[in-house]
Amino acid sequence: MNTLVLSLILLAIALIFIVTHLHALNEKEVRTLADKRRNKAIKKYYTFHEGETTVDMEFKKRMNPKGAFYYVNENLSDFPSVAAGLLKYKKHEWVILGFEKNKTVELMWTNKGINKEAVTIHLATEQILTKCNDYDYSSVLIFHNHPNSDPHYQDCSSPSEQDIISAQTYSDILNNCGINLVEFVCERGAHYKYHFSESDIFLPAAEFAKKIHEINGTSKIHNLSLHSERVFSFIL
Repeated sequence: MNTLVLSLILLAIALIFIVTHLHALNEKEVRTLADKRRNKAIKKYYTFHEGETTVDMEFKKRMNPKGAFYYVNENLSDFPSVAAGLLKYKKHEWVILGFEKNKTVELMWTNKGINKEAVTIHLATEQILTKCNDYDYSSVLIFHNHPNSDPHYQDCSSPSEQDIISAQTYSDILNNCGINLVEFVCERGAHYKYHFSESDIFLPAAEFAKKIHEINGTSKIHNLSLHSERVFSFIL
C-alpha cells in the first residue's frame, strides 16, 4: 500500500468520524468522559518529584522514636522526597505519615519500628481519622523504609506481602471516610509508590459532568470536540 492510498484511507476515516460525531453526547458518554477527566485530574494532583532532596539533619536526629506529631509546610509534590531523605540511612524501620490538604502537607507523624524488619504505626486508626476530620485533610501519605545492609546485591524498594495487606486495610477504612491514601517504600533516599486509592468524594465525577453538560449540545463543534476527547483521551 503506497503512501497516497494510506493517506486517503486515513482521511476517509477522519471524515466518517467527524460526520458521525456531531451530535450531543448521551448520558453514558458524558459519564465516561467525566470519569476520564477526573482520573486525569487526580493523576496530576498526585504527581511527585522523583529526585532526592536535602533535609534538616538536626530535625532528623531529633525525631522521636516513640512517636510524635510535627507541624510542617511542604508541597505535596515534594513531600515524598523529604520523607525519603528523613528515612535515609536509618538502621531500623521507621514510619512517616503525612496529612495533606490543598496540595500541602501540614502535619507529619513519625515513629521507629520495633526492629530492622518490622514497623508498626503507633497511632490507632481512630486517631488518624480524628486528625483528618478535625483539620479537613484530604489525604494520608504513609512511608516506611526497608534498611538495606548490602545495596550492591539487594533491592529493598518493593513492598512486602504484609505491606500490601496493610495498605488495603488502611485503604478500606480511610476511603470510606472520604480520605485518600498513598503508600511508599523508601530506600537510600528514594521513594517508591506502591499503593494509591482515592475516595469517591475527592474531585467528584459529578463536578466534571456538570462542566461537560454546560457545553454539550451547544454546537456541533463543541459536540465533536467532546467526542474526540472521549474517544482519543489517551493521546490528547
